[in-house]
Amino acid sequence: MTVDAWLARMTLAEKAGQVMAFGFDGTALTDDLRRMLEQIRPGGVVLFARNVVSPAQLAQLTADLQQTAQANGGPRLIISIDQEGGRVARLRRATGFTEFPSAQAVGAAVDPPGTARAIARAMATEMRAAGITMDLAPVLDVNNNPANPVIGNRSFGDDPALVAACGVAFIEALQAEGIMTVGKHFPGHGDTSVDSHLGLPVIPHDRARLEQVEFIPFKAAIAAGVAGIMSAHISFPAIDPMPNMPATLSPNVMTGLLRDELQYGGLRLTDSLEMGALQASGYPVPVAAATALAAGADLLLFNCGHALNYQAHTALQEGVRYGEIPSARLDEAVRRVLQAKARFGLWHTPG
Repeated sequence: MTVDAWLARMTLAEKAGQVMAFGFDGTALTDDLRRMLEQIRPGGVVLFARNVVSPAQLAQLTADLQQTAQANGGPRLIISIDQEGGRVARLRRATGFTEFPSAQAVGAAVDPPGTARAIARAMATEMRAAGITMDLAPVLDVNNNPANPVIGNRSFGDDPALVAACGVAFIEALQAEGIMTVGKHFPGHGDTSVDSHLGLPVIPHDRARLEQVEFIPFKAAIAAGVAGIMSAHISFPAIDPMPNMPATLSPNVMTGLLRDELQYGGLRLTDSLEMGALQASGYPVPVAAATALAAGADLLLFNCGHALNYQAHTALQEGVRYGEIPSARLDEAVRRVLQAKARFGLWHTPG
């Protein structure tokens, strides 16, 4: 069955679920989680350290999640995780996994792209064995602000060309092993002094400066066929002059820049929608979800409770019913999710 044929048979509720990927508590498939998977039918889930005890336990959990999704008659799930290396790694030595150096350490190696490639291959082996299908990495932000509280050594360095070369090596190696990669945080989180988990950063640079620094690694990743690009909860007045407009919620950024100008045809993902930058800007999670989808996001990421997941699922459907989200925009997003699944083997033909 083709992607379009599958899309044609989906209900509005199923489409709304397919553009969602959420986190959850626990290390096994519970009745509540099973019920949520059955009712929302999400496109994916996001794993955190709280979900991991051991390689065997994680492999069983992901297998149970996939079995539940397929029993519902849907495609397999995108099972994602933040596994960058360094301080942002959900798979740790304490739970039986390898710990890898930070991106900054990779960027300082004798052969940075070669080191990035070797690390990505090793990561892919462990992730594939655990049933993980997407790595929410690499970080493509250029670390050019020493006061940045959230990026720092998560970046390969302060040279856009170096970040691009290491990012491409990481992407190519991981995806050659069947793991989707996601470049983040578009259009660039490197030159901020505010943590977007807490508030809304603003990058005041003009378009020419963004082209010379922030955009370079993302353009390289797009040329390399990166499976997904994750948005930043940051305001870029040079791209969208509306005050306090996070890139994640901006049609100018998500559609005008990323899809139309840069011709990116892959998955556009949001950063977690409950982060402080969005709440501080007046967008609670369900509203942020609907706004991000309308702006051009294809896969909406959540790290929140079951109640908020249901509320967001309802908000997406109501947005379409009331004309706030064009039905064609939802269909486009679902199509992108299904195309990514088909590309990376997450396919299951409905009976």
